[in-house]
Amino acid sequence: MDAEVLASFSDLTEEGEQFVRRGDFRRAIDNFERAIALAEEMADQSFMVKALCNLSTARLAAGDIKEAERGLRQILLRTQEPQIIFRTSFNIASALRRQGQLDRSLMYAKRALRACETIDNPSWKASSHNLIGNIYMNKSYLDDAVAEFRLALALGERGGLKTLWPVDTITENLGYCLLLKKRYRRGIAIIQKALEIAERNDNVRCVSESHQDLSFAYMQTKELDLAGDHGEKALTLAIQQDYRDIQKNCYYLLGEIHLLKGDEAKSVHYFDRLQEFFPHLPVIKDFLRNFDVSSIINLKNPV
Repeated sequence: MDAEVLASFSDLTEEGEQFVRRGDFRRAIDNFERAIALAEEMADQSFMVKALCNLSTARLAAGDIKEAERGLRQILLRTQEPQIIFRTSFNIASALRRQGQLDRSLMYAKRALRACETIDNPSWKASSHNLIGNIYMNKSYLDDAVAEFRLALALGERGGLKTLWPVDTITENLGYCLLLKKRYRRGIAIIQKALEIAERNDNVRCVSESHQDLSFAYMQTKELDLAGDHGEKALTLAIQQDYRDIQKNCYYLLGEIHLLKGDEAKSVHYFDRLQEFFPHLPVIKDFLRNFDVSSIINLKNPV
């Protein structure tokens, strides 16, 4: 095996993983695609599987769901390695959750969690419980979701993660789930903590999502200026990084916030931008201007 090619593979992989943790998903995809080419050059199946799993993770985070899922089940059927079982099961579960197939997603998430039992990796164990918490939140099992998020944080603390990734993301999810339970002040405090951690970690995705969820929270508490400020910050980052789910959420939030503030022109502007994401539903902007769905909306639901 060429030592120089192996070193390049390792460098691309390490840098790509850092890109994922910082929310720079497109650069991560580029790194992992280059790593796959090097694995093919080395003709090493284990490196190929690792690179494919990494690429799947980055594509999932970027919202390329179908591309991310491709080939994972075949890998899972052919392996007995706990680390590969974890990574493929986790990514399949994440892809299914994003497609709204929550029962199947939960099955694969629990398989990933079982694979973690023999792996000394606290971030993977915490991430597994975080994923299960997200699935429960999508199913509206909010108490179960809160329990999973808190367990994930406890595992991270016992594993020495302190404020390292994915503690910022898990903390943010816990705060948002409390918002859904209408525990607004507690949820806001936890999300603000997550925002501080994410900024220190340079986790742009979590920073953007924290601002989005604070916008939602302050809209619920009728602190509309704060809601608008956080919504604009979230939207700016989402456009810069092409987080399309956050863009859609922020166009809704800002449209609703300005509607509540009585600024018709700005409200129409944001709802028009949201409408562009749904050309097959031409009445969505008019519906949102006439019906308040803020009490039933879940920003983390698959869209």
